[in-house]
Amino acid sequence: MEIDSPSESDAPILSPKDRILQRLALIDVPEECLKHMQPGIITYVKNVKRNSSRLEEIFNAILPTDDEIQTAIEAEADPSIDDLLQESMVWLQWLMFDGDPVEVLQRLESLNVGQRGVCGYVWGYNDIAYRCRTCENDPTCAICVPCFAEGDHKDHDYSVIYTGGGCCDCGDETAWKRSGFCSKHKGAEQMQPLQEDVANTLHPVLDYLFRRWKNSLLLAERNHQNGLFPDDNDAEAETVADVLTSAVVGMLLDFCNRSESLLSFVSGRLCYEVDLLDVLVRAETFLCFDVVPKLQELPLKLISDPFFKYEFAKAFIKYYPTVVDEVLKESTDVVYKKRPLLSSFSVQIFTVPTLTPRLVKEMDLLTVLLECLSKIFISCSGQDHQLQVSKWENLLETTQRVVEDIRFVMSQTTIPEYVTSSRRDICRTWVKLLAFVQGMNPQKRETNIHIEENENINLPFVLGHSIANIHALLVAGVFSTEDESVSTMNKPDIDERESLRHVKVGKLSQESSVSSLTARGTSSDCETKVVERDADSVSVLTSVSWLIFECLRSIEYWLKSNNASGGSNVSGSNFVPLKRKLSKLRTRKTISAGLDYINEFEVLSSADWPEIEYDVSSQDVSIHIPLHRLLALVLQRALKRCYGESESSTDSSADSSTECVDFFGRVLGGCHPYGFSGFIMEHPLRIRVFCSEVQAGMWRKNGDDALLSYEWYRSVRWSEHGSELDLFLLQCCAALAPADLYITRIVKRFGLETYLSLNMERANEYEPVLMQGMLNLIIQIVKERRFCGLTTTECLQRELIFKLSTGNVTRSQLVKSLPRDLSKVNQLQQVLDSVAEYLHPSGTKQGMYQLRLQYWKELDLYHPRWNSRDLQVAEERYMRFCNVSALTNQLPKWSKIYPPLNGLAKVATCKTVLQIIRAVLFYALFTDKSMESRAPDGVLVTSLHLLSLALDISQSQIQCGGADDSIPILAFAGEEVSTGINDGYDNQSLLSLLFSLMKINKKENLYNVVESGGFDLASFINNLLQKFAELDSGCSKKLQILAPEVVNVLSRSKPSSDTNNSASMSDSDKRKAKARERQAAIMEKMKSQQSKFMESINLTAESGLNDSGDTEESISDTANDSDGHEQPICSLCHDANSKSPVSFLILLRKSKVASLLDKRSSSWENEVQRSGKEQVSVDNDTMNNQPSSSAETITSSQLTDLVQNAINEFASTGLPHEVDAFLDFIKVHYPSLENLHFPRSHDNSSQTVVSSGDAFEENMYTRIVRVMDNDLIKAEDSSNESLLLGKYIASLSNDIMNITSPSETGRSRSTAMKSSVTYDGFGLSDCDGFYVSSCGHAVHQGCLDRYLRSLKERYTRRMDFEGGHIVDPDQGEFLCPVCRGLSNSVLPDLPKEETKDIRQSKSQNPFPLDANDVSYLRQSLSLLEAAADVSRTNEFLKAFPVQRKRETGTNLKSMIRLLREMYFPGNDKISGSNRLSDSMIVWDTLKYSVVSTEIAARSEKTSFATNFSNGALYEELRSSNGFVLSLLLKISQKTRVQNSLDVLLRLRGIQRFAKSICYADTLNEPANDANRVGGNMISVLRNADVGIQFPDLQFWAMTSYPILASDAFSTLMWILFCLPVPFMSSEKAFFPLVHLCYIVSITQAAITYIGRNSSIHDFNHHDSLFTDIFKFVGEHGFLNQYFVSNNIDSSCDINMSVRRLSFPFLRRCAILWQLTNSSTSAPFSGALGSSKTFEDKKDYAYGTLEETIEIEELEKVFKIPPLDNIVNDEVSRSLVKKWLQHIAKDFDNSNSSRVLHLNPVVPIKLIALPYLYQDLLQRYIKQKCIDCGAVQDEPALCLLCGKLCSPSWKTCCRNNKCQTHATSCGGGTGVFLLVRKTTILLQRSARQARWASPYLDAFGEEDIGMHRGRPLYLNEERYAALSHMVASNGIERSSKVLHQTSIGAFLML
Repeated sequence: MEIDSPSESDAPILSPKDRILQRLALIDVPEECLKHMQPGIITYVKNVKRNSSRLEEIFNAILPTDDEIQTAIEAEADPSIDDLLQESMVWLQWLMFDGDPVEVLQRLESLNVGQRGVCGYVWGYNDIAYRCRTCENDPTCAICVPCFAEGDHKDHDYSVIYTGGGCCDCGDETAWKRSGFCSKHKGAEQMQPLQEDVANTLHPVLDYLFRRWKNSLLLAERNHQNGLFPDDNDAEAETVADVLTSAVVGMLLDFCNRSESLLSFVSGRLCYEVDLLDVLVRAETFLCFDVVPKLQELPLKLISDPFFKYEFAKAFIKYYPTVVDEVLKESTDVVYKKRPLLSSFSVQIFTVPTLTPRLVKEMDLLTVLLECLSKIFISCSGQDHQLQVSKWENLLETTQRVVEDIRFVMSQTTIPEYVTSSRRDICRTWVKLLAFVQGMNPQKRETNIHIEENENINLPFVLGHSIANIHALLVAGVFSTEDESVSTMNKPDIDERESLRHVKVGKLSQESSVSSLTARGTSSDCETKVVERDADSVSVLTSVSWLIFECLRSIEYWLKSNNASGGSNVSGSNFVPLKRKLSKLRTRKTISAGLDYINEFEVLSSADWPEIEYDVSSQDVSIHIPLHRLLALVLQRALKRCYGESESSTDSSADSSTECVDFFGRVLGGCHPYGFSGFIMEHPLRIRVFCSEVQAGMWRKNGDDALLSYEWYRSVRWSEHGSELDLFLLQCCAALAPADLYITRIVKRFGLETYLSLNMERANEYEPVLMQGMLNLIIQIVKERRFCGLTTTECLQRELIFKLSTGNVTRSQLVKSLPRDLSKVNQLQQVLDSVAEYLHPSGTKQGMYQLRLQYWKELDLYHPRWNSRDLQVAEERYMRFCNVSALTNQLPKWSKIYPPLNGLAKVATCKTVLQIIRAVLFYALFTDKSMESRAPDGVLVTSLHLLSLALDISQSQIQCGGADDSIPILAFAGEEVSTGINDGYDNQSLLSLLFSLMKINKKENLYNVVESGGFDLASFINNLLQKFAELDSGCSKKLQILAPEVVNVLSRSKPSSDTNNSASMSDSDKRKAKARERQAAIMEKMKSQQSKFMESINLTAESGLNDSGDTEESISDTANDSDGHEQPICSLCHDANSKSPVSFLILLRKSKVASLLDKRSSSWENEVQRSGKEQVSVDNDTMNNQPSSSAETITSSQLTDLVQNAINEFASTGLPHEVDAFLDFIKVHYPSLENLHFPRSHDNSSQTVVSSGDAFEENMYTRIVRVMDNDLIKAEDSSNESLLLGKYIASLSNDIMNITSPSETGRSRSTAMKSSVTYDGFGLSDCDGFYVSSCGHAVHQGCLDRYLRSLKERYTRRMDFEGGHIVDPDQGEFLCPVCRGLSNSVLPDLPKEETKDIRQSKSQNPFPLDANDVSYLRQSLSLLEAAADVSRTNEFLKAFPVQRKRETGTNLKSMIRLLREMYFPGNDKISGSNRLSDSMIVWDTLKYSVVSTEIAARSEKTSFATNFSNGALYEELRSSNGFVLSLLLKISQKTRVQNSLDVLLRLRGIQRFAKSICYADTLNEPANDANRVGGNMISVLRNADVGIQFPDLQFWAMTSYPILASDAFSTLMWILFCLPVPFMSSEKAFFPLVHLCYIVSITQAAITYIGRNSSIHDFNHHDSLFTDIFKFVGEHGFLNQYFVSNNIDSSCDINMSVRRLSFPFLRRCAILWQLTNSSTSAPFSGALGSSKTFEDKKDYAYGTLEETIEIEELEKVFKIPPLDNIVNDEVSRSLVKKWLQHIAKDFDNSNSSRVLHLNPVVPIKLIALPYLYQDLLQRYIKQKCIDCGAVQDEPALCLLCGKLCSPSWKTCCRNNKCQTHATSCGGGTGVFLLVRKTTILLQRSARQARWASPYLDAFGEEDIGMHRGRPLYLNEERYAALSHMVASNGIERSSKVLHQTSIGAFLML
């Protein structure tokens, strides 16, 4: 069929489908078939019976050719190459499945539902997975979250991990135990084969596709290797391979996800295609970087198939050396990083127990890896065959990969056995490779100039640690069995006789020595000779001997090559060339078990003790000696195998020296004891000397390199395979070496040869440290039993005591401090529980372990890992717990040791040691005080401890009869030597020196005991002398002459050694007791002084968190005056005589605590989903501050009429100067109005003027009382409202801050027609109110100003200052100079006279009081009516003077200014205006602080239980802010009577309150201000500044709102604000008002209850207030939406529910009443004064938790009648009906959506978190941001609302930043749980602080960042403490929080 090809310009663009049809037509596919598309092709294929050649043609036609693909890529037009290949894959799938692929895949998928054998889920970066140590087969295995959830892991040892790649192992029996499989995966054997019909149609098409894919990859690889560039013709193949690979892999991955049967089939066909796997493995070298990750995901999916895993592993191993070769070619790890296949799949392949041994045997895997490592070492080594770190550091990651893979392979238990028995050539090669590392990175002491620091000093340690891990596996394989040394994996290849010969144990005669071993002892027949020892036998495996021999031979070669033999002629290097060796590895010869040691050793077989000249301080020294440590490890395991399980002690050994020869003779064949010990000890000893020199400061000029090497060497991570093995090797050498020569070598290496010369002058400044280091080393060599005497349990116990002696620690810290082998002991917890006591977590403290008292007696002062600081801490703690010095009690002792090492005893008792001790005693005794002693206290005590150890050894040898010869330490103790002193002390012996030192110290014994922490040196020496006399008769005779009292005491106490000890110590005990008494007296005096100091500064910064009741109670009740008011002292100048007034430091902060109660209790599962700006509920403040949407436009003429009418009204009633002031206001604010007539002022100078200030309050109080007494209340008369408002405007005339520009006057003015329904405050749009707190410290204002100027100057200059990371000087923040608490303002202290005036302002006039409590309501109504009547009396108003606003006091000005700015931020016109009343904002702050204090008292500090106790109110008030709230109340009362504006504001407020409460049903004012009484004046005020609603108008609007629309306590507070001051302090006035507002509260509660229970018709009230409310609510449904509560208990009846909902109101009234009657206005001067009516009546109920009892208590305090009486009272019912009508009418006009929340006494609770942390982690760790759609790096869960935020800022989701969210959710304060870190983030504006995690593990420990991954559980106490801190506004007052605070950027914890 021929198709015309149009020209290129005219050719239409064919779709991918049309292109396929076109190509099929070209190969003669019938047109009829092409019309039916894919089904037609299927029909055609069936017709030709799937002819293979024809099928291949169709396949090639469907898939575009490489040229077509390249053309599509270059065209970059429609259709894209992705579309082309995608369409081709769809057609190919039709061919594969012989039908619709969608239907077939769905069918296959349905067959696999819940039936998959292996999970294989592929992880991404930072996904969550689970490790289960109970179920895993090796530590690299993990399963996904769904598999863990579906499995049974109860009581398993599991942990959570973050993944970096890999796949789930569930169902893979090679990685995961079958018992740990989840319910959906049952193992690979459960895989069902693919259905035969599907397989038959699938495999040919799949084979064609794989072949095409392979050819494309091979072509691309060839072009890449040839270095072709994109411009070359064949270079297009790489691009084609990229797109084809992407399409094929995408299809195959879809197959694998759909069906496990399909996965298995695909993996099989991949393996079937020759060379395809090989090229796929290599594809990462030439494919695009974007394609490689997707390609490597495919084998991760297929690797669950065992057959594929093996085939892929073979290809992987062949590819492995290629990568290493490329890295070596470029000499950089960059190449390795570009080849991710190695790091991704080595762990998947080399850790499989069933696969790895097969690869080792069939693919020679270990040889491949060792060859790679050898190439790296050879390329990085110098001519000395040592690894050069400067070259190697560029190949670090590649080396780590190879070494880690070797460890993976060796971790399979059968492989080390196989290597050491059947493939010893591999093992020998490994030992040869160690020679490259042996002695690498040597350091030489710098004495001239400082050298540059090496940043990579730690790299050799990292490599050494990895090598040590391999050694542990290798040696474990050698010792894996005692009965056979040939692995079962290679038995078929080994001769049976050879196998038996490997099993047998060689025999050694008792007469032989170590050096006499010949071929007879190691002949091929390997006769079995056993040394009989108490029915035990010394048995050493042949493989062990062989491995030791290889180590010794390599060390021998290394010593020769480095000329370490000290003058012997050693020429050249005897290393076998590694390349030649590696080439022979593949011959795999069977290794003979017979070991021929003849002539193998030259250096180590030397019979003479070698003299090696070497100086650590001037020659190269290296810490890295892996050959020595491998030898030590093998020797240690061999000793443990032979003697570790023996129960017989060294004391029962008849001939331990013979056993020593037997053991070392067998394992050190060919070595002489002297040659072996003399050379082997050299390098470990050099390292110990190097460490001592670094500690002495000799290597300072080497920078940090030497110090870091020292620290790494001593670290617990390295100690097990480093320092501890070195010490053990020194012990082995000491057991074989001549003792005196051995110690002499040590003395020389430390450079202390001159120390024994008895010359008084120090050799150098470092000598004391070196001397103490040497003595410590000798003691450790003799007494250390880590590897040669202690059982595993005893070692573990010793390590735990070592760590716990320095302080209490958590369990993870303990485990981390243990050597690795001990940290994995199964008995760890059992031993820990026996050694330590667990301290449960409390507060922010984690669960800790504390050493039990009895185990202090086992403290080891010579543990190898002590540093000076920790040792000092341990000694101090020992003294504290045991009351004695550790230096006296914890002496080094000789203990049980393995018999071959009994020779260590002679080291401590040799003559050289005696000489060392004698020299120390001499220097300590005879050094002149003017000279620096060569034997300071530390050296002296250590030498005496060494002497004590030597005597203990001597006693042990004498008691067991093992001391055939004389013991040098005893034999030469009396030997006298010449000292060179000619004053009678020339000849001295060890005994005489001890005696003289004892005598000198006895004279100053008391001083010594106290200064040395209880160490009595004289008594200690006395005990040593007695021991000498007891052990040796010669010493006894000499002591009889020198110190007869010592010998006499000994002779008297001989019958009983115990009696001897007690008698000898009796005098010492008396002296110690006296010393302790003296110490106790000194400490008591210091404690007393400290207590006084602490009391003076009162460190109570944690007042919001800590219970300070006891502190308050301890303060003396005595006061300086009858009022208990003490004059505070300035905390800055501390001038007690200053007469300047002081102010208390306070902190004013926004708070949304009240709103948190209104939120429904949410859970972590109900996450808040918001995007964009925070959606917050519209509150009253927002509505009040915004202009009404409904407004009436006033024209200029209308405004002129309004203003003119106002002028006329006031001109007829006001005084002349008042009218003039009024006119001035009009002229300033309405300059554009014309045609205004200004009348002349009339002279009313004869008018009587009422006094202002306190006198005015008293006058008004008297008038009100008189009106009430005489019942003179008049009918409502509002004719004088214009006069009152006119006077108010006249008072504003001096306010020039709000002058409107002329341009603004021309604007049209609008008047709000509708007002908001509810009102609880003003000016607050982002918080509920402001909370005031104080630390209680005072300052002079002048001192504070200077202090703040200094801080501001340093801040401006960007200089450091105290608290710079905490405070924000721009916001006026600073730290208290005493307690470092946060402050931002001051509150002036009232003088004593003013305080008395306020307290005595209670009118002496009697206040009328009715007998009946219910009549309190009538009395309150009468009070309001009388107050309103007096306030609008014409005579009273005309007599009230208009005054200028008084200047606020200097001390109060700063607080007022701050409050104004906080209430109206950024609005200078309001905050700077006189229309904002200072007293009003202070009163509002007081109101909210009282509310916050009541809320804080509800929560417990350690639990989520509700604290109903009324006593808790008093405690909260007293412990936190009682004095400052009391002071704030008095200041508010003082300021609101000194300003005519405030008085007039209050007068109109009380009028409107009275009208709203008493005459609510008569309120029917027209909407237009002009038609209302006083409307002209209101219009003048409202239109003075367009668009601004001033607080005075807001306040007056609030006073006329429906009384039920506002919170009852807020209503009470504002009524008290408007009334004269004396009313508040009078019980007869306060209690009626409480009754009135209580009725408001119960009415609101009843509406709320009925709204929630509207279906209930029977309230047990047939005709009462409740039935009235029920009917009204039924008629007005809006009330159900307005009054809401989230905490109503439906099980309670209406009476109880109403009382519970009204309980918070009574509690707040109780606090207010307490503050009103408080006699304390300063801190630290005793408890707050108590009210007789409140305090006395609540004592018995203190601490009661029953809510009902507490409610009844407060009802009694305020004389509240029973609820039934109230609801049946006609006056109450009548009044409530008016209120209901009022709120209904107002709602009809406003249509407000605002709600009023009513809640009982419930504490603030943060959102409910899951008990198990992993549940929360799984939910949020991968959750995407709802704004930008990206996964958050550090998700932060808001604990206030449940929204997921981020601590970091991003432009795409800025609204989710923690700081932004905290502003809207918590008023600037936020509490967030950092999901990844598990810790709490506390947000305070731009400051952030870290807080302890609420989640702890089973041991009460945090896991920051989930590093351990252990299950974490919610700690209720911690979370409750956090909730309490939020509820009490304690975040900014907590010193712990402040110390953790940082500015700006997110804390990296």
